[in-house]
Amino acid sequence: DAATSRALGSAEAYLQRLQAADGLPRGFEVGTTSLSFRPEEAPEMSAVMSVSLLKLERPTAAFAAVTTSSKFPGAPVKVLRRRLAEEAVQAVVVNTKVSNVCAAGDGEADAESICQAAAEALGLASRNLVLPSSTGVIGWRLPVSAMQAKLPDAAAALQGEQLLPMAEAIMTTDRYPKLRSRQLSNGARVVGIAKGAGMIEPNMATMLSFVLTDLEVSRDELRGMLREVVDESFNCISVDSDESTSDMCVCLSSEAVAATAADIQEFKDALRDVCKELAQDVVRNGEGTEHVIQVRLTNADRLDPKQRRELGRAIVNSPLFKCAVAGNDPNVGRLVAAVGKCAGRLDLDVDPSLVTIRLGGMVIYEQGSFALDGEMEKRLSAVLEDATLPSESPYPAHERVVDIEVDLGHGGGDTAA
Repeated sequence: DAATSRALGSAEAYLQRLQAADGLPRGFEVGTTSLSFRPEEAPEMSAVMSVSLLKLERPTAAFAAVTTSSKFPGAPVKVLRRRLAEEAVQAVVVNTKVSNVCAAGDGEADAESICQAAAEALGLASRNLVLPSSTGVIGWRLPVSAMQAKLPDAAAALQGEQLLPMAEAIMTTDRYPKLRSRQLSNGARVVGIAKGAGMIEPNMATMLSFVLTDLEVSRDELRGMLREVVDESFNCISVDSDESTSDMCVCLSSEAVAATAADIQEFKDALRDVCKELAQDVVRNGEGTEHVIQVRLTNADRLDPKQRRELGRAIVNSPLFKCAVAGNDPNVGRLVAAVGKCAGRLDLDVDPSLVTIRLGGMVIYEQGSFALDGEMEKRLSAVLEDATLPSESPYPAHERVVDIEVDLGHGGGDTAA
């Protein structure tokens, strides 16, 4: 199948695949640098931070962002939300190691200081043209002076060929970079990167994701599309059920390629594909991940989209079912228990006599009872073993999943988690 055909034998092969998919859309440049510092909160430690700059050739009004729903958002998230009211932006500055969340001092002022320094390094008219983004330790304060001193190095490193250096620079506990792309029929490109391996159960996106395009698309269209696409992709994943304080997904257009109505629809499909693939990459790269569980709810039109997502998430987050999968043990009773628990807790319209459940394409439950025997148990265990990933590998060995379908027997209305 397609997932098997994407099996990789080495980190070098994975890097080659990313390089083949890479290529910045027209009108963008990327530069990265790094610095060493001692955090105020842990002065006995020496830490290394990467700083990345993403610059557009000219300011664009076509920018969109979706951010965390946490009630404790980081200072960069707060600043970015204010930027959404600006007429245009022209750059993004991203740092690792320190998330600038609930730190001592004025985190928002620190974020604005970094935006100002980035604007000066890039020769921009105002800090309001710069979007800030941070990931790392919660509670630490940004080393503002050290970052300000290194931003000219990131600006000097700007190049307009590859996004991969930024994908690598924004990694924290990630084992490998994540980059996906699509080329439209008119030559425009959609290229996205993401980072995140722990604290992943977004109610918007993954920890950080940046998607770039050179297709001319209006601000309102782009913002509507991003909200919709994020809801269908990043909002449907979970690694550890913990939502981050720093989550954001940013989409920028350089507007370098004119678009027809057909191009806009093709772009939306490409944006959806890129975001879905990045979301799957984040799960595959999750801290300690050895299996990717994909849940599809079908014939579920008596549940609204939020209810369908909650039911799917209840399965992938069930500690007992996750333990069974991790041990390649087809204890499907835990799967049914997770469905029943969530349906009862939310008072969902779920009738056990109408439900059919499949694992790896095999029916394990229908019309109110299990369909199991000794041979079935062996086949189910083989499915789990086949989907196993080495949890410490510096590359994704394959893209196979533990595929679960829960058919509620209602009629149309499908979703995936």
